[in-house]
Parts: sequence; structure tokens; C-alpha cells
Amino acid sequence: MSNPLSLRIAVIYGGMSLEHEISLMSGAGVIDALTEKGHEVIGVLINKQGEWQVGAHEFLRPEKALQLLVQAEIDCAFLALHGANGEDGRIQGLLDLLDIPYTGSGCASSALAMDKINAKTVVAAAGVPVAAQLCFDAAEWDEEKDELSTIHECLQFPVVVKAPCQGSSRGLAIVSSDEELKEAVAAILPLERRIMIEQFIEGREFTCSVLDLLGGPGIEALAVTEIRPVESDYFDYHAKYTPGATEEITPAPVEASCGEAMEAMACTAHQALGCSSWSRSDFILGPDGPVWLEVNTLPGLTATSLFPQAAAYRGIAYASLIQLLVLDGLVRRGPEADFVPGKLVMDGPDPL
Repeated sequence: MSNPLSLRIAVIYGGMSLEHEISLMSGAGVIDALTEKGHEVIGVLINKQGEWQVGAHEFLRPEKALQLLVQAEIDCAFLALHGANGEDGRIQGLLDLLDIPYTGSGCASSALAMDKINAKTVVAAAGVPVAAQLCFDAAEWDEEKDELSTIHECLQFPVVVKAPCQGSSRGLAIVSSDEELKEAVAAILPLERRIMIEQFIEGREFTCSVLDLLGGPGIEALAVTEIRPVESDYFDYHAKYTPGATEEITPAPVEASCGEAMEAMACTAHQALGCSSWSRSDFILGPDGPVWLEVNTLPGLTATSLFPQAAAYRGIAYASLIQLLVLDGLVRRGPEADFVPGKLVMDGPDPL
């Protein structure tokens, strides 16, 4: 383990969530980057049915595929999964039990951050402004949907309807009337049997990436990025993953005090939720200042993804960023090593 450039790394990607296709793109980018850095890479593709393909082996049920993964004696697993069964702590807990080091946040923080309802409660308690919301399970919605009395009392249209544990703007709708609200809930509620109805805030959209490497300067906010969809009303799935569909400006053209506020809020959210290595928080800049929306503990790593853009502005090229995340995960959860990821970043731009 003395040479950080000769590691055997399993890249786990695909998955069973609504973000399967995005994870395929993230995984492909990660595999190329780690191969470029000279690592031995084993692709672990999870299909939509939950079967695992380890390297060149056939697709197998997880209990059998995991035997192959353990036998491969990998040094670290890179998690390029997004959404349920990937970003929500389940795969992290499994790897903990197998004693396999992995990238990103741990089991508990991943589970907490993935649930927008609980994450907002924790982040708000840490002093970060969030939008007003109401939450309903299926039984509660049955009582509410005829009169909508609670919603009319607490929120004003437009509102945002969200499935609490989805990502990439899946399971999300912005509605402006009772009828639209009922239609959106009917479509979204079956995803998780819970919904979050949140006050819509008109404003500009921003995101702020956080890097948190052992041995580094601590929790460090990267430059804030402004997100300006060209073809969509908001930063929806099409805007996120279609090249040219969104103008992304790093650093964001915003007053210094406002940018600094979002950087501080992103770091506070990261710390309050117990995240590690990296995360990315999203914001709306409304009439009263920035409002925190959610955190991503496994941000996208596609060619159009926001975290790599912020890292590049910091002076860290894509392949070097991927390697840094591997080294940080290995040091956090593996045997002692004689390299310190954070020090590599502090030694100069694109040090790897």
C-alpha cells in the first residue's frame, strides 16, 4: 500500500434507482480516470433488477457476486451510484460489514442526507435557512386531499412536490393550483409512500461543492456555481444532463457576501449531516437571501456534472479528483497508509 498509484479499485455503478442511466455515465468517467492514473480497475455494474456483474463475470444475485468482490481483494470501492440503494447508506453499510474501504460519506450520514425531510430538519437546526414544508404519508394524504386545508393554511402556491429520497429532479413537480397539486401527488406518492410539499421560492439557482480531505485545511467550500437552464423552467433532469441545456457559471456572478454565505451554509450542512470527503449543496437565491435546498453525498461525475467543474476551477483536474477521493476513502476506512490526501491538494494545483 506504500504506492498510491498501484491500487486495485472496484467502481460500483448502475443501480436500481431512477438515476441508473446517470450512474452509468458517472461510472464510465470514473473508470476512464482511474485507468488513466494507472490503477487496476474492476467494474461492478448493478442492473435495474439488482443483479451484479463483477468484471467479466455474468450477472449474479448480490450474495453470489459479493463473493467474487471479496475474492478480488480490492483496495477500495469507488461508489459511482446515485439515488436509492446507492447514495442512501445501504451499500455503505454492506461494504462496512465486508471491511472494504469506499469513497464518500459513511452509512449513517448517507442515509440521513438522502432523506430530504430529515436532512432539512438537521440543517435547519444548525442555523441554515430552508424553505417551509409539509410532509404526508399515504394515509395522511388521504385525509388531506379533499379539502387541502392544512396546505392552504401553511403554504401558498406555487409549491414544489417532492419524493423525499429521489435525486436528479426525479419525483419532482412545481404546481400552481389544487388540481395540479393533486395530479402531482398522485404521480409521485407511489414512489416512496411519502411526499414533501415545499414552498416554492422564486430566484436564481446555485450550487456549492465541498471538499473534505483528511490532512487538508478542513471542510473547504469550492467556488459557487450559478445554474441557468436554457431550455427548462428549472434545473430539471433534461437541464442537468443534456450538454448545452444549461449555462453553468463558475465562479458565480454574485455579490461576494452572498457567495460567502452559500459557501458557509454548504460547509455547515456537510458538517451537520456528518458527511465526509465530498458533497454538494444546492441553493435558491430568493428575495431574502440564499435558501438551502438539499445536499448530494455522491454528486454526479458525468461530463456535464457540477462538482468536477468546481474542482477544475480549484486547480484539480477530473482524473486527479477521482484519485483523491479514492485515497481519502482508503485512508478513512482502510489500513494505515503513508500518503495524506489533503496534503496532496495543498502542495499545488493538480498535484497528481
